[in-house]
Amino acid sequence: MKKPFLTSVLLLGFIIAFGQTADSTYTVSTDFKHIVFNVVSDSNSDYYYPKLEEKVKNSMSELTATECYYLYYGRLFKNKHKGLPFLASSERMDFDKALAKNNCKKIISAGVPLLESNPVDLTVLLHTCKCMKDKKDERWEEYNTLFTKLLDAIFSEGTGQSPETAIKVVDIEDERIIKGVLGFIGGTEGLYTNENLHGRVFNVWSLGEQKLYFEELFFEDIESLKLN
Repeated sequence: MKKPFLTSVLLLGFIIAFGQTADSTYTVSTDFKHIVFNVVSDSNSDYYYPKLEEKVKNSMSELTATECYYLYYGRLFKNKHKGLPFLASSERMDFDKALAKNNCKKIISAGVPLLESNPVDLTVLLHTCKCMKDKKDERWEEYNTLFTKLLDAIFSEGTGQSPETAIKVVDIEDERIIKGVLGFIGGTEGLYTNENLHGRVFNVWSLGEQKLYFEELFFEDIESLKLN
């Protein structure tokens, strides 16, 4: 993986300069997934996914930047056998209802269990953290740190300024959170395919002269991702 860079700003004041650049180690998304898969599926690896999940539960505040990197991108393989991803669970629907009503108490009570099962859900993490801060819940700082480190991991793979530096996400819903973090509000959404990048498809948001590129990562045949 490329070395994640640490941001030093709080959740509510997070700004990323569009002038940043990111060199691209991975020219094909399959190569990227191949590397991540073999790290998180190796039981001898420090970043074996069950180890990362256990650390989230027991010592979230001690997660390193690299652990957060594999926690986020390793989720791609964790989600493989979870049914249809666009069908929300009853627990997630309860959270969404609380969010629609801006009911912080219920957002927290519904959000914490959801984050125990999926700590990289940026939508749940962001709003749960904001409500914890509003309610002076002492847990907000460790959730805020997790949110910031996950963003560091994501931005270490690309700034979104071009297809070559597209922001890689494991869930399309994460795009809207990242857009907000970047101050990229509104705009029109479209698809872009680049044959020079092996036909990869990108989701591109346009706002005036600005464009923001995302690439949603999909699971592939597991055998194709294993090392020989």
